[in-house]
Amino acid sequence: MTEIDPHLQNAVFGTPEVNPDEQHHYLGTFRERVYMTQRIDSLDNDRFQAIWKRILTDHADGVLLLNGVLDTDDLNPFMQLAQQQQVEFRLVSDPQLMKTDLGIVYAADHAVHVEQIEIEQISEKETPVEATPKTKKQSWFSKLF
Repeated sequence: MTEIDPHLQNAVFGTPEVNPDEQHHYLGTFRERVYMTQRIDSLDNDRFQAIWKRILTDHADGVLLLNGVLDTDDLNPFMQLAQQQQVEFRLVSDPQLMKTDLGIVYAADHAVHVEQIEIEQISEKETPVEATPKTKKQSWFSKLF
């Protein structure tokens, strides 16, 4: 069988995506770029506002992705918080991305490798979003002395 021209193949099947299921779950971004998430069913809980404020303050380089299916009354507190902290936010309303249980995703444009990203799993006393520190390797010469 002969191969199809890549331009024709992209026109017929669309541009290939990397990890489409992961991108659909995290509102269009990859898991490795996510600082924090919050599920739709916990958006009305006000106890997470202080954690969100701390996260947005500590990591001002991110983008707050808001699920566009949700009512604006549910999203207004988060939009106001993002404006106060001068953080960019976007309403994501792509139909393919709406099959997720996440209401809010705070992500960077680069990999941050945060282990605990569910805000529901963090208590208010914990310091959230500790990015994986880069450990400096010792040279073999310094290990000798």
